[in-house]
Amino acid sequence: MLGKNKVDMLSGPIFKGLISMTIPIMIMNVMQNMFNIVDMWALKSFSSETAVGAVGACGTLITLCNSLLIGVSSGANVIIAKRIGSGDRERAEKAVGTAISVSVIGGIFLSVVGIVFARPFLVMANCPEGLLPLAVKYFKMYFLGATLFMVYNFCASILRASGDTKHPMYFLIINGIVKVILTFCFLYFFKADVVGVAFATILASVVSCVLAITTIIRDKDSVYFSFSRLKVYFSELKGILYIGVPTGLQSGMYSLANVVIAATVNSYGEAATTGIAIANQFDGILYQISCATAFAATPYIAQNVGAKNFDRVKKAIIRSVFITVGFGAFFGSLSAIFSGQLSSIMSSNPATIAFSQQKMVIVSSTYFICGINEIMGGVMRGLGKPIVPTVATMLFMCLFRFPWVYFIFPLFPDSLTFLYLVWPIGWILSISMILIFYFPTVKKLQTELKGA
Repeated sequence: MLGKNKVDMLSGPIFKGLISMTIPIMIMNVMQNMFNIVDMWALKSFSSETAVGAVGACGTLITLCNSLLIGVSSGANVIIAKRIGSGDRERAEKAVGTAISVSVIGGIFLSVVGIVFARPFLVMANCPEGLLPLAVKYFKMYFLGATLFMVYNFCASILRASGDTKHPMYFLIINGIVKVILTFCFLYFFKADVVGVAFATILASVVSCVLAITTIIRDKDSVYFSFSRLKVYFSELKGILYIGVPTGLQSGMYSLANVVIAATVNSYGEAATTGIAIANQFDGILYQISCATAFAATPYIAQNVGAKNFDRVKKAIIRSVFITVGFGAFFGSLSAIFSGQLSSIMSSNPATIAFSQQKMVIVSSTYFICGINEIMGGVMRGLGKPIVPTVATMLFMCLFRFPWVYFIFPLFPDSLTFLYLVWPIGWILSISMILIFYFPTVKKLQTELKGA
């Protein structure tokens, strides 16, 4: 029996089920980005634009480091969803125990890497000298909480695998509210600049992490958590890593490619660095809106693959694409149209606002293409073929950017607008490659399921 917070992925209306899972994910992630925007606004109001630029300079690198291990959580999501779909309770318990154990180990590793290599990472990313001291300070403080971030993300993946996307939404909203309150306190009363923002993030993460773990422990119907299973089972670890490592590499390579873009933008000066940092906050919201359906579709497809409900798999894919195009195109257009007004929330410098607009107009309006790409990547992972989207990302959202940045863009150096075209072009090429492999994979799986 499923609780009121869960979606039955194996029966019932598919469109309604996907929407019921997508909306909480979308709200959760958009709210998280909105809270980050509030942080940036608070820094501008109670500290300085230098602090805004310093936090922004860390953004792409933080995403890169987190993505390498958070991607593994998608492996847990797929494997646990398949175990639930197939009705294999024992292996589901082992997969949940393995996932939580891996999140702790991975979080500790991420903390060490982030703290030890803070300055070299930022220097590599061309962080302007004027921003470097504050950026290093923020980077180190932020990664003190890496274990909390990892554990929460794995717990959220486990809950989504069972059809529960509402509890993770509640927890991140609570996280954001706590974070905003603490940020204002640290900045206004203690003048704590970037350290206050980082410390507020860590303390808020303690709250969401405890809530997520408590929910998993209490859910005995479908999550199948057991303290006796809280260890690494290599049979389940193998499946999690087979899906998760390519996904982590995919996200990591995408973020690495963004570092290349950020380094190029940083060479235009502090106004450009701060401008792209502002644009990234709003583009982050568009990413979450456009790609929320992919997070819903992946466990939906994985559960039905586990249950051998192939007709539902095909229908879920088609409906997912329609959902992400609808949401992404609508909100992306609004973001592009009002890019100047949105950018002015976090800066009063006309040059900074102009740099922010250049990125938002190109990238925001086309983020629905990214959503389609993420859905097709999630579909391939749900079908047990994680290598294809990883290779597509490596080719068209990582390697493709090097010739674009170093050979094509220098032909048009007067405007960064041309630089940003690499995003939609890369997404389109990636989708094309995934589709080439998708159709024979579907045909083969359909044959196998019919013969089973």
